Amino acid sequence: MKIFALGGYGKTGLPAIKLLAKSNLITEIAIVGRNRDHAEKAATEIGEKATAIQVDGMDIQMLITLSQGYDIIMNAASNEVMISSIQAAIHNKIHYCDVSWGEILGQTQQLDSKAKAAGISAIVATGISPCISNLMGVHVARHLDEVQQFQIGRADIYNFETGRELTPKQWLDDSESKGLVGLDEFKPFISWMLQRLGEEGIRTVQDYHNGQWVEVDPVRNGVEIPLPEGGTIKSYPFWSGDDFFGTLPNEFSKTSPVEIWFSSFPPQLHSVLREQALRILEEGIDHEDAINTFYDTLESDPNRWLTLPDDFNLNTKIWVRAVGQTEGRAVRSTCWFSTPMWNVGGYFLTSVALVAAILKILRGEIIERGVFTAEKAFDPQSFFDDVVAILPDPPPDGKLVNESFEWLQ
Repeated sequence: MKIFALGGYGKTGLPAIKLLAKSNLITEIAIVGRNRDHAEKAATEIGEKATAIQVDGMDIQMLITLSQGYDIIMNAASNEVMISSIQAAIHNKIHYCDVSWGEILGQTQQLDSKAKAAGISAIVATGISPCISNLMGVHVARHLDEVQQFQIGRADIYNFETGRELTPKQWLDDSESKGLVGLDEFKPFISWMLQRLGEEGIRTVQDYHNGQWVEVDPVRNGVEIPLPEGGTIKSYPFWSGDDFFGTLPNEFSKTSPVEIWFSSFPPQLHSVLREQALRILEEGIDHEDAINTFYDTLESDPNRWLTLPDDFNLNTKIWVRAVGQTEGRAVRSTCWFSTPMWNVGGYFLTSVALVAAILKILRGEIIERGVFTAEKAFDPQSFFDDVVAILPDPPPDGKLVNESFEWLQ
């Protein structure tokens, strides 16, 4: 099988093609992108299965010409080249898979009927989010007769330029993350989140109290989150809003999903960040003022703000929850990344999920045709098992996620 890998030399694409090259199913990988030097360097790293091709992913005619004879187009480049890449796949009647996310996903449905007519499977948005997180949503929803709401919780901070992230566990394992330089790296992401908070406000979550569902403001009132060893703890996020990496399966739920974001900082520093979020909400201060105050506070006494307390509780890196009804009773079903998975970077997990999806397509396991997202194509547990099997260092217990089911009534 032959893969036409757009962005095959990038922070998501290169790990993906290295993993794909190990498969006996794959005979050839074209590493494709605007930068010939980067493509050739990656091809050299991969070896005899790889070739380098220079092309602008926006040039649909060149994509059509160059991708002829391949079995699948892998787009690890960007959302920008998504539509042209799918159009090229449709024209050449070859499959397609990408790591897109966000609002552009809605545009792909305009190509669904053409993809069906061409007899191809175009699976969009594979990765840690929305693919794995969406499948976690499907998984927890299966325990409920009726879902009132999906919630997705996160406790990490990203640098989108480098692909690095900061997770709660790194405060225990990585001394480098405790330096001010390390935290400065993540300032643009935190600033962006606070800007979104100022522009969009907050989203409430469904909680069950005194025999009825009520709307709870998680930033002001806190929310129960799962602990890795089991049980829950009340915690206070600094942001809640629409799911911006993708869309959890809306058709299962009465209300749209809520994304809840906790920082990966020690609790005393996270409280400072939440205070700035509240100032944005209640005093209307600008997000730039808030982020500057946050970093000024940190720099004034780093030992105080960066030191872990003795009773420090690790938050889970990511969790997905369905709240609703089963057998006429209020219930809450939750799954979260197992602790060993916290050491696997989000970008690398995106690469692994992309590889799992591509291999399923090429092995003929996907019978649906058209343009669709992961939850339409994959059984959650089977996909989780495939992801774990691809990991170079799989978790000892073989689990991608742990889960709980709670009767609230």
